[in-house]
Amino acid sequence: MTTVYVTNNWERLIESDFEFVTYKFPVGETVELTEEAARHIFGYQDENKEFYMARLGIIHTVNDIPKGLEAFKKIVISTDKPKQNHSLSPVVDETPRPAKQVKPVKQDGDKILVAG
Repeated sequence: MTTVYVTNNWERLIESDFEFVTYKFPVGETVELTEEAARHIFGYQDENKEFYMARLGIIHTVNDIPKGLEAFKKIVISTDKPKQNHSLSPVVDETPRPAKQVKPVKQDGDKILVAG
C-alpha cells in the first residue's frame, strides 16, 4: 500500500469518504492517505477528472469543467512527504543571520570604555 500526500491549495475545505473513513482536506494543509483513497477521491493517475470534480461538488454542469480543472490544479498530490514548517526556498538551507553589531570602543588611559 503506497502512501501519498495531498495538499489543498484551493479556496475551500474538501471532504470525501473512502472505505467508511471521512477524509478532510483543509485549505493549506497536507493530508496523508493511501494511493487507493487518492484515486477514489481525486482520480489520482486518471486522465479524466470530470467524475471526481462532480462528486466533490467542484463542478455541476459541463460548462463548469474549465473552472473545475483550474481548481484541481490547486490540489497537489505527491509521493514525497513535505517538510514540516519549511517556509524557505528549497535552494536556501538556512535563514540568513543579521550582521553582528560591534559597539565602538574608546580607550582612556588604562581604561577601555564600551559604548552602550
